[in-house]
Amino acid sequence: MLFAAFSMALLMGTLGTIYYSHSRSRQNEFFNRLRTQCFRTARLLGEVKATDRDVLRMLDRNSIHRIYDEKVLVFGKDDELIYSSLDDEPIHYSKALLDNVRKGEETSWRDEDGDEVVGVHYTDQGADYVVLASAYDQYGRRELQNLAGTLGLTLALGTLFIFGAGYFFIGLAFRPLERLSTAIGQIDIDRLDQQVPVRGTKGEIDRLAAGYNAMLARLRKSLDLQKAFVNNASHELRTPLARMNAQVEQTLRLPPGDPRTALALQTLQSDITEQGQLIESLLLLQQLQAHLPMAQEAVRLDELLFAAVEEVKANQPALATTVDMSATIRTEAQLTVKANRMLLRTAFRNLLSNAARYSPDSSVAIFLEAGNGSISVRFTNPGDHPLPPDRVFQPFFRNPEHARQPGNGLGLSIVQQVAEHAGGNLAYAYTGAHRFTVTLPLVADRREACA
Repeated sequence: MLFAAFSMALLMGTLGTIYYSHSRSRQNEFFNRLRTQCFRTARLLGEVKATDRDVLRMLDRNSIHRIYDEKVLVFGKDDELIYSSLDDEPIHYSKALLDNVRKGEETSWRDEDGDEVVGVHYTDQGADYVVLASAYDQYGRRELQNLAGTLGLTLALGTLFIFGAGYFFIGLAFRPLERLSTAIGQIDIDRLDQQVPVRGTKGEIDRLAAGYNAMLARLRKSLDLQKAFVNNASHELRTPLARMNAQVEQTLRLPPGDPRTALALQTLQSDITEQGQLIESLLLLQQLQAHLPMAQEAVRLDELLFAAVEEVKANQPALATTVDMSATIRTEAQLTVKANRMLLRTAFRNLLSNAARYSPDSSVAIFLEAGNGSISVRFTNPGDHPLPPDRVFQPFFRNPEHARQPGNGLGLSIVQQVAEHAGGNLAYAYTGAHRFTVTLPLVADRREACA
């Protein structure tokens, strides 16, 4: 309907412009004919003698009626009527009108009867006349009526064509959208692997379908992660809780004052602490994966790193660390990043804890390097075998060789999410040793990117 309304307005405007233009052209042409008649009559009147004006009227009788209802009046310099054509059609005039024409204001108008009237001031060979001529453009009006009928028929046929073509072609254009809507309606939460068909025409519908398929892929990935997270989390929580319940039952069977009671309570306390850390890690990972807003501020990377080293050493005194900086780091700005202070410290603490637990000598070498608007922190610790690159950052993944070591397999997943939350990334490589590199953009570089 909007297309038809716009097209109709355009067609009516075009046809109306044609009619108006032809009407103005007819009127101007007829006024010019009347002016010519005025000057011809005045010139003949000036050439003949007063006694020969009957001859002029005879000429008038034979020629003047070529224009329907034509009337010509000629006034002398004292506004006296000195000539009137034979036609009885009246011309309404006044002295003010004659004065205006005599002052040089050539006048043309349409009177109450629909006749066009022209007034001219003629001065030539000593003559000083005001000539008024009027007539009815019967032929021009008939042609204008014929044009109006033709344009009306064109408008009617154009209306039918616009509505018919609009209904057909717009329906044809929207048919792919109907098929797309039908295909989308068949997709539910259990069929996210089904994709909307893409025709391959690279048009707007194809771009919409491709975008919808990409959205489905993201939803499917998110749902798969959620399912895996729930399954793994339930498994990780169920096993320790069952173990703790068995320990409680065994402790309850012990007689009062049995020294094994204190040992069992210490084990339970350790398990409870571990489960608390697991729950805290689960909540943190869920927040990061859900992209919940977290406050960020400009922080010194080296200060957070040294604070994390002190925290880990307090719980794992065997940790041996070496920290080195590249010669490219010369200013404080090259160590300043915009991130959440707590999250970034947690990420460093997880990398250091992994090195303390799983490296043969509990050592880790840390190297800081700046360049290209970012800073990289590389953690290197010894290891005999590489980790699978496709699983190393998956939640709850643990190297089978270290299955007996404490931990829940969430540390590296959290580090990766924290790095991405701060606009950076985490990379893993094995070069005879495990190497984890956290790369973060500097504050100055992020400001330029925002600008």
